[in-house]
Amino acid sequence: MEFDAIIIGGGFAGLAAGVALADAGKRVCLLEQKPYLGGRARSFQDPATNSIVDNGQHLFMGCYHSTLHFLKTIGTLERVKFQAKLRVPFLDRDGRLTHLDCPTLPSPWHLFLGVLRSGSFTLKQKLEVLRLGKSLRNGRTTNGPANVENVTEWLTRRGQSEGLQRNFWDLLCIAAMNEDPRAASATLFERVLRLALLSSPEDSRLGIARVGLSECYTAAAAAFIESHGGRVQTGRGVNQLIVAKGACQGVDLGDETMEGVAVISAVPWHQLATLLPGDLLRDEPFFAVGLALRAAPIISINLWFDAPVTDLEFAGLRGTTIQWLFNRTRILGDKGHHVSLVLSGAREHVSRSKEELLAISLRELGEMLPAVRKANLVHSLVIKERFATFSPSPEADALRPTARTPVRGFYLAGDWTATGLPATIEGAVQSGYTAAKEFLNLSQ
Repeated sequence: MEFDAIIIGGGFAGLAAGVALADAGKRVCLLEQKPYLGGRARSFQDPATNSIVDNGQHLFMGCYHSTLHFLKTIGTLERVKFQAKLRVPFLDRDGRLTHLDCPTLPSPWHLFLGVLRSGSFTLKQKLEVLRLGKSLRNGRTTNGPANVENVTEWLTRRGQSEGLQRNFWDLLCIAAMNEDPRAASATLFERVLRLALLSSPEDSRLGIARVGLSECYTAAAAAFIESHGGRVQTGRGVNQLIVAKGACQGVDLGDETMEGVAVISAVPWHQLATLLPGDLLRDEPFFAVGLALRAAPIISINLWFDAPVTDLEFAGLRGTTIQWLFNRTRILGDKGHHVSLVLSGAREHVSRSKEELLAISLRELGEMLPAVRKANLVHSLVIKERFATFSPSPEADALRPTARTPVRGFYLAGDWTATGLPATIEGAVQSGYTAAKEFLNLSQ
C-alpha cells in the first residue's frame, strides 16, 4: 500500500505531523523504532514503586499555542492543568521560601507588579528586572555583534547584576533552553522572554500534566491517525531512505520497502545520518550542517521517602546544583512521597555516578527542607538523558535546517530544526506542523 506520507519517529514532532496530515485527509504511516511512542518526552511505570515516572519532567506554558491546539485536536487538553496566573515559588539554600506571583493585569504590568511585590528580589534587583522588561517591551533590539552573545554577556550588558542572574535569570534560561547561560544564545533567550513573559498574562501561565507525559498524547494521537485511515507501528526501524533522481520515494525497512509520496523524518539530529544514503550525506551540505549541532544533557533524580517532605507542588531552587523540584505525589495524586528533581544543562554533571548525584541532591534538599532530614529514603531512580536536546549556542541557529530539504518529497521535523524556539515541546509540535504544511502546500 502506498501512503501519502511516511513519518519516521513517534515523539511530539512526528505525532503532531501525523495528526495534522490525517486531519487534512492524508493517509499516514508512522514508524517508531522503539517499542513505545513518546521519544524523549515519555513516561513509564517504575517497577519498584508502581509510580508513573516521566523520562524528564516537562512544564507547559500558555504561550505553547501549537501544543495546546494539538492536545485539543486529539482530545487530551484537560489532562494538563494550567495556573490561573503565573506563580513560581523559589526555595533558597537556607530554606527561605519566596514567590513570584503575577496578578491578572494586561502585559507587561502583570510581570512588573509581580516582581515589585515579590520577596524573591532586593529593591535594586527589582529595578533591574523592570528596566530590562521595559526595554524588551519597547521592542529595542539587544543583540550583540553578529548575534554571537551568550545569555550571560547579554544580561550583564543590560545591567543585570550577578546575583540577579544567578538566582533568577539563570534559572529561567536553564529551564527554557537546557543550557548554561554562558553558552546559550542571547538571541534565542530574548525571544523566549518576549513570548513567555511579555505577551500576555495567559501566555505566561505554567501548566503541569496531571497524568504521565505519555498519557497526555501518545495513545490519543495514534488513535487519531488510525481513525483517519492511517497506521502507527512501533518496533519498526527504518534502515534508510529510498532516494532516486533527487526525490525520496519511500523507506527501506530491511525486510521490506514502503512507498510514500513524502517522507518526514522526526528523529533527533544525531540519528538523521543513519537514515541518509552515503552519497547524499557526503555531497549535500544541507544535511551535514545540521549534524554539527552539539548535545545538551538533562538529569532527572526521582526520590521516594517514607514521609512527606514538602507541601509545594513545584519550586525553583536557588544556590544549588539541582535547579527544580516537582512534588509528583501532589501533581499526580500518587501514593507514597515521590519528588522529582531536575538538573538541566548538565554537561558538567552527566559523568558523575548515580550515587554521587543522589548524595548531592539529598544534601541540598536537606538544607532547604527540614522534613527531608527526618524522612527515610526508600527508593531512588536517576535518569541521564545525554542527548536530551541540542545545545542552543549562539552558533547553533545557523546550523538548524528548514523543514523542506533539497530532496524532493523529504522533510524534516524535530525540536532541533529551524523553529525559532529552543528544544521544547512547543518547538517539537511546531516543527511537526511546519513539515506537514510544507508537504500539503506542495501537494495541492
